Amino acid sequence: MSLPRKSDRHSKVSAPETIPIHPDSLKVGMYVDLNCSWFKHPFPRRSFRIATQNQITTIQKLGLTTVLVYPRESDPDTTDSSSSLSMPEVGSEAQSDNSIQIKEPSSSDEVVPTAGDYQQAVELASEAHRQVIQRSSRMMRDLSSGSPEGLRNAKIIINGLSTLLNNTDAAGMVASAFDPEDLDNLNILHALNVSTLSMMVARHFDIKDDPIQLIGMAGLLLDIGEQRISTRILRNRFNLSYRESVEYRQHPYHAITMLRQYPGFPEEALDIIRSHHERLDGSGYPEKLKGEQIPLAVRIVSAVDHYDSLINHPDPAQALGPAEALSRMYKHEQHLFAPDVVIAMIQIFGVYPPGTVVVLSDHSLGLVLNINFDVRLKPLVLIYDPAAPEDSPSIADLSLECGMTILRAVPRANLPPAVAEYFRLKRWTGYFIQSSVRTARKDTVT
Repeated sequence: MSLPRKSDRHSKVSAPETIPIHPDSLKVGMYVDLNCSWFKHPFPRRSFRIATQNQITTIQKLGLTTVLVYPRESDPDTTDSSSSLSMPEVGSEAQSDNSIQIKEPSSSDEVVPTAGDYQQAVELASEAHRQVIQRSSRMMRDLSSGSPEGLRNAKIIINGLSTLLNNTDAAGMVASAFDPEDLDNLNILHALNVSTLSMMVARHFDIKDDPIQLIGMAGLLLDIGEQRISTRILRNRFNLSYRESVEYRQHPYHAITMLRQYPGFPEEALDIIRSHHERLDGSGYPEKLKGEQIPLAVRIVSAVDHYDSLINHPDPAQALGPAEALSRMYKHEQHLFAPDVVIAMIQIFGVYPPGTVVVLSDHSLGLVLNINFDVRLKPLVLIYDPAAPEDSPSIADLSLECGMTILRAVPRANLPPAVAEYFRLKRWTGYFIQSSVRTARKDTVT
């Protein structure tokens, strides 16, 4: 239900428009306004009627001092007693958008998801995708010019992604949310991918919330120093002369110089940015670190950075599928990247990460659309069906299709052009997030 028009609300004066209450006093049936930035909460809308106890638990973990309640829009008997509405302490303040840290639930406080929660996750992933894309290009421009607004937007993006990754279903979708077709700047695509996936991997190692957000910040800004490298060198970075290679390898130092102009920028994030091209065997740069000289946070970001570079290679002919990229890193590049980090990536992204084209047990081809954290080998799959209407593609939820399994992944180089074109991931993502998941989960919801 939408909120009444302003004139309607003022037609009655017997009750206040809103009542600020403490989150501990919330009840199912209250119509609330969280009164904070979208990036601080995991709901599709800021104002809504509370439908489940799970929603109350989620709100209480946001760290908000007050929540606004609309008495006339709430269910009867939820706000009829003023004594039940706990007012905040005088002088308390809500969180600021400028804070990198947010309060997140611990693993011991997990809430059992319901079908309604899953639908919220679907809408949340869609909204996150839209807003992060909108902010990211502006963020890079502002950071390049030294504008404080650039750092503010970077913090907001990290807050939003971190909150999103707390929601298991939404995290499984956002893992495939960013694609070259959404962005005219592939550097931004790479930054968003590295930031998001690095935070997912860091959670696997039980890293605390604040360090995870620093890892996300480093992933988002790790290549900002490339803006001080000539365009000619950037265009030919895989075929550089010795002198050009020396110049290109200075971009981590350029990034440090650019970010130090922002007072208080975390040194831990700067350390990750400086070292994200280091390799276990000492063959990396800029300081030739090796082995235990490379901290865990750097090992995570460097591995994810390389993984995304293999998938989103500037030369499409050299781009690998997600499963191919993980296989190469595991089998042939263990001397470069920490084996425990690569294994964690396989465990998190799955043997068939989002974007992988697979052969199914009925011999049809499918495109993996998400990560199913409950059953890794049973993701959502877009079926190759050129006859299907574009507004109603064939999507199978393998967790509900008992007789259908994945047989193997198909290398991108082996795909016929027509199939490769059909499986352009972002051709389908908008529909997938907003509609197809609901269809695929219909039985679960029921």
